[in-house]
Amino acid sequence: MRKLFVVASAAVLGLALTGVAHADPVDPGPEINPYECLGRYEAATGNRSMDQVRQELDKRLHPLFDKDEPHSVRAMKLCVVGKLEARLGDNAAGEHFAQAVAENPSEPGYELFYGELYSGFRGARGPVLESAEDHYYRALEKLDALKAAGKYRAYHAVVEEWVHKKLLVLYQEDGLPLLPWKAFPQHGYAGHDAPSLSLSAQFAISKDTRDYFRNNEMRSFTSELLFSEGVLRANTTLTARQKYDIVRAPLRYRTDDRVRLRQNYLGALDFVYSYDHMQKGQISSYYKPAANPDGSPGTWPLVDTTVQQAGLNYERVIPLYPLFDFKLAGTVQRVDRVGIVEFQPDYREKFWLYEARPSFSRFIGPDKVTLDFVYSYMNVTDTPYGQPDEALRAKYIRAVNLEYALYSPLVLPEVRGGALGMHRTPTRGWYFNAGAADDDDVYGVRTVRKHDFYLGSRFEGAGNYDFTLQGTYATAMTTFANANFTTGTQYEDASQRSSSFRTTALIQRRIINPDAIPGIDGSFIDADMMNLVIPITWDKGLQGPHDYENIRVGAELWSKFFGTGFLGPAFLPTVGYDYQYFYNLHKAVNEFHVNLRMGWGKL
Repeated sequence: MRKLFVVASAAVLGLALTGVAHADPVDPGPEINPYECLGRYEAATGNRSMDQVRQELDKRLHPLFDKDEPHSVRAMKLCVVGKLEARLGDNAAGEHFAQAVAENPSEPGYELFYGELYSGFRGARGPVLESAEDHYYRALEKLDALKAAGKYRAYHAVVEEWVHKKLLVLYQEDGLPLLPWKAFPQHGYAGHDAPSLSLSAQFAISKDTRDYFRNNEMRSFTSELLFSEGVLRANTTLTARQKYDIVRAPLRYRTDDRVRLRQNYLGALDFVYSYDHMQKGQISSYYKPAANPDGSPGTWPLVDTTVQQAGLNYERVIPLYPLFDFKLAGTVQRVDRVGIVEFQPDYREKFWLYEARPSFSRFIGPDKVTLDFVYSYMNVTDTPYGQPDEALRAKYIRAVNLEYALYSPLVLPEVRGGALGMHRTPTRGWYFNAGAADDDDVYGVRTVRKHDFYLGSRFEGAGNYDFTLQGTYATAMTTFANANFTTGTQYEDASQRSSSFRTTALIQRRIINPDAIPGIDGSFIDADMMNLVIPITWDKGLQGPHDYENIRVGAELWSKFFGTGFLGPAFLPTVGYDYQYFYNLHKAVNEFHVNLRMGWGKL
C-alpha cells in the first residue's frame, strides 16, 4: 500500500502524459493522473482562510476553461472546482463533479472524488451512503475496463485501493457480509444493485454504577434515597449505612445482534435482538431494609433483571439539497423484561417500544449545522395488582440536540522550527452542541420526571489530540394527580425534587490515526484506529441530598480493525477502567467495562 501511495504522491502535481490514443468516440486528450486534482486542491487550500479559498475558487471559475482545452484537462479543472466547493459547503459541488466525470468518462479517479462528496462531506449523522455508493461502484467498473483495455496505470492501483477503503468505511457499521456482492474486495458495478445481508454482533460486560444507556447515577441514587425516605415508603431518614449501600456497581452483560438487509434503492432494514442481564442490581423493595435475625442492620434486597428486545429498525440518509440532508431512522420492538417491578421480582412484562430518530443537516458556508430529535414511547404493561389508579404504566423520552461544526481552519499556537508562533491550522473540526432531554416514567397517578439540559464543545485537533468539555444540568421530580378531582391538575411532590450538575471532560490521544491510512495493505486484519481516552466527570449536588456527589476518572482504549482477509467486517474492541469516589460517603468504587463489536448500531 505504501509503495503505491508513494507513486501517486509523486505524481500529484504533474501530468502523466502516457499516450494519446483512446477508445472513446471523442478523444479526451492526454491521460492525466487524477491526483493532479487533489494536488491542486491542497495547494489552493493550504495555509489559507476560507475567504482566501473562496478567492481561489473564483479565480478558477472566471474563466473555468481556456480556449480549445482537451477534455481531460477540463475534467481535472472541474474536479478541483468541485473539491473547493465541497470544502466551502457550496451546493454546486455535485454539479461540477458530474461535469468532470462527463468530460473524461473513462477515468475512475473522478468517480472516487465524486463519491467522497457524499461520504466525507454531506450527510446527517451518517453519509449519504446510496449516493456515495453510486460513484464508488462506477469507479470499480471503470477500473475493470481500463485493465481490459491495457490502460491501467500505476496511479490507478492507488485509486482502486482508495475505493476499496472508502467502501469498507461506508459499510463499517453493517458487520460481517453474508452475501458476496458488497463484501470486500468489491468488484465492478455488480455490488451497486445487488442486496447485502450482514450480521452484526456486540457483546458488553461491565461492573459499573452506570448502565449501558449512560444514565446519570447520582440522580438515580438520589431519587432512590428520596423515594425510600418518602411518605409512600419508610417515611423516615435512612441511616448512613443504608445510604452507603444504595451505591452499587452490579455485574452487567449485554448482547446486541442484528441482521441487516441493505440495497441501494431500499436503504438499510434491520432485524434486531438484544439481551441485557444485571446481577443483583435492582432494589426489589424501597421500604427501609429489615434487620437481620441477629439484630444487625439489614441490606437492601437486590434481585436480578433481564431485558430482551426484538424487532425492526430502518435507516436511510436522504439528500434534500438545496434544503438539507435528512436522516430517517426509527424502530419498533417487542420488549420482554423481568425483575423491574417493585415487590414482584418474578413478574414478566411484555410491551411494545416505538422510537423515531430524525436528523437534519446542512452546510453554513464551510461549517455544518445538525439538528437531532428523539421520541421514544414504551407502552409498558399495566400492573395487574394493587389499586386500579396505580396500575397504569408508560415511559416517554423526548430529546433534541443542536450541533454546530466549525470546519474553518483556525489560527492556533504551534511550535515550528523550535519556536512558538501563531499559525493557520486545519483541524478535524471544532464542535459546539446544546440540547435537552425529558424522561417521564408513569406509575399510575404519579409521574417521575427527569430533565437534562447540556452545553458542550469538542475540539478535534490537527495533531493527535482531541478535547471535550460538557456541562449537564440534571433534575428529577415527581408529580401526581389527585384522584378525587377530575381537572387533571398535576401537583408536585416537593419531597422528591433534586438537581445536580455534571462536568465532563475527555482527553483523547490518537495512537493510530485513520486519516493517515488512506488505503489498506492486504493483511488478514488491518488496524484502522486506536485511541487512548481519559474520561473525567464530577457530579455536584444543587438541590436535595448531596450524599452521592462524586468524582470519576478512568482510562479507555478504543480501537477499530477491518477484517480484510475475510470479507471486510469492522471490529471495535473497547476496554476501560474507572475509579469513582463518593466523597460524602467515603466510598470508592472500582469499575471496568469491555465491549466487543463486529459492526455496530447506536454507540
